[in-house]
Amino acid sequence: MRDKDLYARILGIKSPWQVSSVELALPEREVTVQVEQEAGAKQCCSTCGQISQGYDSRKRRWQHL
Repeated sequence: MRDKDLYARILGIKSPWQVSSVELALPEREVTVQVEQEAGAKQCCSTCGQISQGYDSRKRRWQHL
């Protein structure tokens, strides 16, 4: 199993999202997982289900304790 597939399963990432890269930094004890939307995928409102333009594409950082 490839690292991208493994992290997608661990994190519960499903279509239209995908893990695009995984980087391991042992000295910092850090794993960086980049998640992107699949090419051509449309975003839907989680409340009403209508197709949406989206509103935010900035990068975020999450730290698991």
